[in-house]
Amino acid sequence: MKITSITKRFIWLLLPALFACNKNFLDRKPSDKITEAEVFRNIENAEKFVNVIYQSLPGLFQPGGAWILGSATDETNQSIDATATSPDAGSFNTSSMSPMAFPMQGLWAEYYGKIRSCNTFLANYNNIPNDPNYPGRKARMRGEVLLLRGFYYFQLVIRWGDIPLLTQVQNPFDNPEDIYYKRNSIQEVVQAIVNDLNEAATLLPAGYTDRPNNWGRGSKTIALALKGRLLLYNASPLFNPGNVTTRWAQAAEACRAALDTALNNGYILNAQYNDAFTQYFSREVIWSRPAPGAYRDGGIDQEMNPRGASGYGNITPLQELVDDYEMKKTGLPITDPASEYNPQRPYDGRDPRFAYTILYPGAMWKGRQLDPNGADAPRPGQIVSNYWPRKYLLENVNLFNLTGATDRKWVLIRLAELYLNYAEAQNEAGGSATEVNAAINAVRGRVNMPEYLGGTQDQTRAKIRNERRVELALEGHRFWDVRRWRIAEIVDNKDVHGVKVIGQGNVTYEYPVVEKRTFNKNKDRDYWLPIPQNEIDKVAGRNDQFKQNQGW
Repeated sequence: MKITSITKRFIWLLLPALFACNKNFLDRKPSDKITEAEVFRNIENAEKFVNVIYQSLPGLFQPGGAWILGSATDETNQSIDATATSPDAGSFNTSSMSPMAFPMQGLWAEYYGKIRSCNTFLANYNNIPNDPNYPGRKARMRGEVLLLRGFYYFQLVIRWGDIPLLTQVQNPFDNPEDIYYKRNSIQEVVQAIVNDLNEAATLLPAGYTDRPNNWGRGSKTIALALKGRLLLYNASPLFNPGNVTTRWAQAAEACRAALDTALNNGYILNAQYNDAFTQYFSREVIWSRPAPGAYRDGGIDQEMNPRGASGYGNITPLQELVDDYEMKKTGLPITDPASEYNPQRPYDGRDPRFAYTILYPGAMWKGRQLDPNGADAPRPGQIVSNYWPRKYLLENVNLFNLTGATDRKWVLIRLAELYLNYAEAQNEAGGSATEVNAAINAVRGRVNMPEYLGGTQDQTRAKIRNERRVELALEGHRFWDVRRWRIAEIVDNKDVHGVKVIGQGNVTYEYPVVEKRTFNKNKDRDYWLPIPQNEIDKVAGRNDQFKQNQGW
């Protein structure tokens, strides 16, 4: 198959980004004259080439970004104007996509472009000189590239399932008929990713405490954490319809190794839950990238703050998410009669993670109570739930005079996920209940929630799934979790709700429908994205092994 972004390109097309900060190099020779050989016979240039490969790591607001994905499941609502159509969440929620136009369509070409860059680096690896002042630098760079190739293949396989597996640079100008590839099976791709991550783990340091300038680069801990996540997905029902039990055992082993490596190298759960999202350096965060700035369009605080704080209020959590936070005193869901939930005071006494994650009507924020009927009312025509995100936001940011912002990191992997990954895999593998409960309670204990004392495998599965729901809320996990568990046809195929506050003082609450969500489970259609139609068209009549996903 001919991949749009892996057609032959001269290496200088990448070089403006590579050398923008290297004045001496630019003084010596114009960037459009630099050859591939010259890039890789200089280790500084080679490392700049590697730096560019990081640029497609996921973030917040771009197609496929975490808070947009949250609005394509039962987590949040993308609160645009009623007359508008969301380019990201809307098509998912109405099941109105097509192979010619769908959310995340461009990621196929983008990720394959980064994979091509990984393959280019690996093909030239032997030409890169060693750094006499940093003997492990060259090997570390190879480890980074293997990790990144594995990461981008992981992003492709969870979206499209069977995909072409390319491990060498392809040159369509030399052998044009060789570019019409078949789609490799999920298991072939998973094994290739595992191979990359295993080798990467042998080449990368566990962390960069001795070289803080490299903080954010790939590490052994990241490689093992990603391997654990990959194998957890691969053991889950969508990827493992026959419930091959050995996959759960393999996932449990990989997740345990990742957790132990993280703990042994100083990663900890922050004492305060929200520190992982508001501190630039956090010992809970294993992998991250810079978060958007605070202000104006696309600013993290500007987009998410209530309107009374001069925010746009463009992403609003759903009542379905609010309802899944347990009561702190009893550790029971609010649907349990013994939970001590009071529907007249619905936000009192909840799991502390609720108030760290969600701003609700009546909550104190920036020195005042939030009022969806007053200062925080939506724009005319704006569809909202009357909740707002709290996670990642800084209370001292002033959007009126644009002050108070500090840099934050967007979390890709953190320690709490590793605990929950291990708990899920170990429970499904039928492993030690004591270890499963300990992993769950490590996460719950950080916010002083009552210990989970155990239950049947089914009960523990439900507990783990709810822990992921509330612990990892608004971090980009829910969209993929409900698909790999094959419950999207239930949770993403129904009405979703917000809250309406009626009266003053002794108020009452109603929970109106925000949107009717639709999920097409026919032939598993909406569990996988369609292959972009332009890619299908390229192989028409040339490769009968390259077929569209079922239902599309």
